[in-house]
Amino acid sequence: MASEAAKAIEAILMVAQEPVDPHLLAQVLEVAPARVSDLCDELQASYEAEDRGFVLVKVAGGYRFQS
Repeated sequence: MASEAAKAIEAILMVAQEPVDPHLLAQVLEVAPARVSDLCDELQASYEAEDRGFVLVKVAGGYRFQS
């Protein structure tokens, strides 16, 4: 089961037009930037394991979804 912070990251990234800086995510979620990186790593692995039609990538210093 995904944590509330992981769900919030998903929601933010789903509507973002540009890659979102992990430090901004950390501020919004009130967690450490390292925690954001860990959560994004977990989300990436989960999407790959589930063979989703999209991936979570780190690009241009931030995170974004792409197909």
